[in-house]
Formats: sequence, C-alpha cells, structure tokens
Amino acid sequence: MAIQTGILVNGSHIYEIDRTLGNIIIALIIVLVIVILALAIAVKRRAIAQYKTKSAEERLKESYSELENAYKKVSKTQKELSTKYEELKRSEENNRKIAYTDYLTEIPNRTAFSEKLDDVMNTLRKEEVVAVMYIDLDNFKNINDVLGHSYGDELLIDVSHRLKQAIDENDYLARFGGDEFIVLSQNIEDVGLYEEKIRKIQKVFSYPFVLSLKEFFVTISIGVAYAPRDGKTTQSLIKNVDLAMYTAKEKGKNTYCFYEESINQRLMNKIELQSELRQAIDFNEFEVFYQAQIDLDTNRIAGFEALVRWNHPTKGIILPGDFIPIAEQTGLIVPIGKWVMFEACKQLKKWEEEGFDDITMAVNLSGRQFFDTDLVAMVREALDTTEINPAHLELEITETVVLDNIEYSIDVIEQIKAFGVHFSLDDFGTGYSAMNYLRMLPVSNLKIDKSFLDRLIENQCDQKIVASIINLARNLEMDVIAEGVEYEAQADFLRSVDCKLAQGFLYSKPIPKKAANDLLDQYNKM
Repeated sequence: MAIQTGILVNGSHIYEIDRTLGNIIIALIIVLVIVILALAIAVKRRAIAQYKTKSAEERLKESYSELENAYKKVSKTQKELSTKYEELKRSEENNRKIAYTDYLTEIPNRTAFSEKLDDVMNTLRKEEVVAVMYIDLDNFKNINDVLGHSYGDELLIDVSHRLKQAIDENDYLARFGGDEFIVLSQNIEDVGLYEEKIRKIQKVFSYPFVLSLKEFFVTISIGVAYAPRDGKTTQSLIKNVDLAMYTAKEKGKNTYCFYEESINQRLMNKIELQSELRQAIDFNEFEVFYQAQIDLDTNRIAGFEALVRWNHPTKGIILPGDFIPIAEQTGLIVPIGKWVMFEACKQLKKWEEEGFDDITMAVNLSGRQFFDTDLVAMVREALDTTEINPAHLELEITETVVLDNIEYSIDVIEQIKAFGVHFSLDDFGTGYSAMNYLRMLPVSNLKIDKSFLDRLIENQCDQKIVASIINLARNLEMDVIAEGVEYEAQADFLRSVDCKLAQGFLYSKPIPKKAANDLLDQYNKM
C-alpha cells in the first residue's frame, strides 16, 4: 500500500514539472512575438524617417517616374483598344456590305431596297409622288439552260451596267432577286417624263449582249406603281408593282404596264377560278365540243377537232382561253388533257361503229402535256381502251412547243407515231417557222393560222404566203388545213391553190357531240 502511494506521489510531481515547462515555453513565445513586432515597428519608423530625410526633389522624381510608367501602361492599353475598335468597325462595315449588297452585281440588294423604301414611305410628304419600276428579264432561264449559269451571271452583270447608264443620278437601283431589278425614283412631277425613262431603259436592251462569242437579244417586262396612289406601305407598293410586271408578261412580254386596281380584281378572279378548276375535274364539269374539218374537194366532213369547254354550274360555258392558261400554270392541264383525249377517242369509236370509218379526230396537246413523261403511255392507254383505229387519231402541237426542245420533240413524236397516230403542226406561220426544223419533224399536216385567212381576200401578200405554205407542205408530202375560214371567197381561193382541208365558222362552230352527230349526217349522207 505504501509502495503504490509513492508511485502516485512521483507521478504527481512529474505532471507538475511538465505543466510548469509548458507555461515557460508559452511565455517565451509571447516575448518573442513582442520583440519581433517591436523590431518591425522600429524598421518602419526608420524607413519613414529616411523617407522624410529625402529631399523634395527626390520624392518628385520618384512620383514622376511612377506617373510616367502608369501613363505608358494607359497609352498602351488605349492603343490596343483603338486597334480592336477599328477592327470591329471594319468587320461591322464588311458585314453590313455583305448584308446589303448583291454579291454578283455589287449594287444594293432586296434588303437594302426595302429599308430604303421604308425610309422614303415614312417621310413621304402629302404632295410628293414616288415611283417604283420592277424589271424582269424575259426568258432568262433559256440563257442559263443553253449557256450555263456562269454566262447567266455575266449577263446579269451586263444588265446592271446598262440599267445604271439608263437611270437618273438620284434613282436607286437594286437587284431584287434572280433576274429581277427594281428602281426607286423620288419627286415625280410628270408621269409623261417618267414614261420617257421607261422607254430609255427599253432602248438599252435593243442592243445585243455578247455571251460566249455570240450575240443574244434580251427583252424585259416592266411593272410600274406610284406611291401613295398605288400603295401607302412598302409591302403593298411592292406587291402591286409585282402584279403590274406580271401583267406585262401576260400581255406578251417586252412591254410595260402601270398598276391599276383592276389588276387586283383580275388576280382575285384568277385565284377563284383556279380553286373552282380543281373542283371541276372532280365534278365532271368539262365537256368536249367538236369543230368539223371539211374536205374542199368533196365538201364532206373529213374529221373533227376536239375542243374542251368548261360547263360552269353558275357561269355557264367558259371558253378555253379563260381557263387553259391557269390549268397550264397549275399543272391541271395534264388530267384535263387526259380526260379530253379519252372522251374524243370514245366519240371517234362511236362514229366508227356507226359507219363513219373514214373521219379523223384531232386532239390538241399543250406544252405542259407534251413534255409530261407519261404522255406516250397515256396515248397507248387511250388507244387500247377505246380500240379506235390509230390512223384516225391526230395530235396537234404548236411549232413553238416543238422547237422548245427539238431533239426531245422528235423522239416523243416518233414513239407515238409508232402506234400509227399522226401529228399536225398547229398555228404554222405565227412562231419560228424554221424551215430547217420543219423537214426534220415527223408531222403529217400543217395548220395555217387564222391570221393569214383574215386578210386573205384583199391582201395579195397573205395570198402569196398561204400559197407558198401549201406548196411547201406538198413538197414535204404533208397536207394543209386552213383554220378560220368564214367566207366562201376564202374557200374558193384555198381550192385554187390546192388546199385540201378547211375549218371554220363557214362550216361549223365548235358544237356539242349531239349537234356534231347531226352535222355529220347532214354533210356525209347527202
């Protein structure tokens, strides 16, 4: 027991010694810190004292040196910022140029023109008049197709140069897209003088363009609209001048047209007719009329031409000239043409079964139909379905359509002729009338256009033309059909120059199939 107590007593002493030693160490550290702080304060005071002992001149030099270094840093930074600003400015100017300049012609583009017109319209004074002229190249696609797009681009550049020469200094010219250009003229005081500007622009296009070492004549269609009369906003003005330009194209191209409110009405009628045309196919509103073709030697009906009519439920009979162009544009001419083909072949079959087995049926093919890839198969189907004599079917195409792609045309005609079907070249003399192509085309008949018959009696020049066409056709082993015969004197002249067939109001207008049956009985059962 005593031994254990001794150990505890010794342990207590050791603990006491350790605690005392720790206190001494802590005290020493505190003293050391105090000494270090005192030294630091002393050093700082000494430095301050030394600084105070420096002369004012030395202190000024040090301050100047510091300021100079700071100024250099600021100048360097300012120069770097200025350089970056100039780079950014050039970049913005370049981007703006790209955004507002036509890359090809380097004149303002559509975006630039629209913003320019916005500014003009927003500041237009009450008495001020501005004009917008919309210029579109006619048949520009042909240049690209024949020569390639690089020559098409070259033509557009040349066109922009000619337009710059023709317009006034204050006019604003832009390329509006594709082959379309637009001109803004402000402060129009005399509409008559503005028309002089239009004619001046037309004149610069009367000279040929040289492309690929060849000369090409290019015509333009122009639409004109005035603000604020024809539009009080940029959007309405551009819409209306666009309509005026397309009206100029519908008039035959190479002309100009001023916007009129009636153009909008015609457009609405066109849109309405287009919608109704689609329904007409579904509702079977079409009807085939027939116009007789007379053999001038025998005075008997040699055939009929099938002509489509639209029997509108509220508007009555609508003639082809009022809906065929719309059908062409929308592609509806293909199903309409197919229906006409089958109806005409069915009627021909009925006449054959009734004993009229020596008459022909002529069916018109529009350009859209002729270049449709299913045409050959469609004709084959019509022949197989109706079982008519193929030699009694004659397909009419215009020379304009044929010469649009002569190689393709010859190939298609040859394929269909292999079925036994004949071809007739319609409206001969009004288009290209290229004799070199005529001898290449595998057609059986030429149809002399009505325009030559209108002045036939009193105009010896037209008489010579008609006689020459008939003689040409005879040498090429073709028959001739004269269209538009209205007077007996015309028929007598045609007989005198050995024309075989005639068609016109002298014999019959286009009539429904029942009336055509009666006419056939009247002529061929006499």
